[in-house]
Amino acid sequence: MTPGQPSINPRLVKEADALVEAGHDVHVLCAHTISWADEADKTLLSARRWTCSYVGGEWRTARYWWTRLRYGMVRRLVGIWKMFRTSRNWAICRTTPELVVAACQCEADLYVAHYVGALAAAGAVARETGSLLAFDMEDFESGYYEYKTGPRPTDFLAESIEREYLPECCYVTAASPGIATAYSAKYGIPMPTSILNVFPLAERPAQFRKTNSDGPLRLYWFSQTIGPGRGLEDVIRAMGKLKDCKIELHIRGMSRADFWRSLRDLAASNGVTPQAIVLHAPALPCEMIRAAAEFDVGLALERPASPNRDVCLTNKIFSYLLAGNAVAATATQGQKPILDAIGRAGFLYEAGDVDGLVHGLRFWHNDRRELQQARSEAWSLGTRQYNWDLEKKKLVQIVNTALTNQETTKGIIA
Repeated sequence: MTPGQPSINPRLVKEADALVEAGHDVHVLCAHTISWADEADKTLLSARRWTCSYVGGEWRTARYWWTRLRYGMVRRLVGIWKMFRTSRNWAICRTTPELVVAACQCEADLYVAHYVGALAAAGAVARETGSLLAFDMEDFESGYYEYKTGPRPTDFLAESIEREYLPECCYVTAASPGIATAYSAKYGIPMPTSILNVFPLAERPAQFRKTNSDGPLRLYWFSQTIGPGRGLEDVIRAMGKLKDCKIELHIRGMSRADFWRSLRDLAASNGVTPQAIVLHAPALPCEMIRAAAEFDVGLALERPASPNRDVCLTNKIFSYLLAGNAVAATATQGQKPILDAIGRAGFLYEAGDVDGLVHGLRFWHNDRRELQQARSEAWSLGTRQYNWDLEKKKLVQIVNTALTNQETTKGIIA
């Protein structure tokens, strides 16, 4: 169960694929969130062996707008969250009430929630039916707030749901060791198993691409949403200090026009030509590794502005390794251990340290043999360690153990 869409949640898709391959019946409950993802969903789901249904109305239908209105209104009425349990579900996510109804209509042995909005729904239904409950922690959701402002009412709302249902889960998994540690410490639950955001070997190119010896150093960054405070500004400033180097920045995702203009203005003020910054359209999850493989250096620019951003380990680094990109990453709590582990395949710099980023990029620009070695080592790490073919075995074992202990045969709602 997820409040998002399959095509923007590759972690859920990989989970569902792995469980179907292991012989389980899997049905996904989700909701429309981004218009461009609708067509991507159709393409993705046409090749899946699991089924999927949406709740909360199709994009911009009357039902969709009603749930948005309800969500927006209740989010502002903080006082009623503690007074009425129903209002808590209305406030945590646009489609939590609809997920509850849909899940009640699906008999399952195991309800697996992705994100706290789905945990509220899955937890209520599992408690009512006596089925198993599990939670996959993609983020440290009650830690979304920035350190400088402190927790907001919505963060306390997420915490209340996590505190209620996490002890009832038959298993909990996390997208990074840092997230697992944060949840275990906060709620006193057993240490969750880390299931890394890695990808199948089949999604990479058939052959490793050799490094261009004299072309521009091509940097790459991707996200569903391109906006301020994501580290791109530091990259632009670094390119401004590397005018004697041929460097291109390639960005993939959806960007608001005003932010894209501000990024171009920043580039101009730093002496970076417009041609050196290229915007690419979003791609299907199954195409992301091959798309990344066209470039030289993958950028993991997380900023430790919030507890979640500090401990998370996004799919970027693992996409880059599988694609054969060298990696430039900020030294957050979540990213530092993995960069230490991959050695010469990447380098760390402190968020905001433009000179540190300049030093690392200049080294690879000027020494293409070292860049080739870094990329080759990344490709090798993706082959022998950081891929879904290996990582999914942990997930399947956890689920099989939980279901064997329960000795039921109804199916799985993910």
